[in-house]
Amino acid sequence: MDIIFITNQIKFDILNTGGMPAQYPYNLLANTPLTKVGYNSAERCRLLEQRLHQIALDYNTGRRISAGDVSEELTVRECIKLVIA
Repeated sequence: MDIIFITNQIKFDILNTGGMPAQYPYNLLANTPLTKVGYNSAERCRLLEQRLHQIALDYNTGRRISAGDVSEELTVRECIKLVIA
């Protein structure tokens, strides 16, 4: 499991799902709150939950993201920690 690759994939999906350009996801700072990248509704948070859960399954991280785990108040770092233990 390549942690850097997975981290960049998570950052890409955070930007993409939030409706932001995802050309350079590795530049997204870890302490950025989700509200700063377009997460102003519960619907977008649910879409990100589904995507993070799929990443965890695809890369066999052993983590499971449940409904309600992602909220607007989370930071990028906290989203990464949901997927990578």
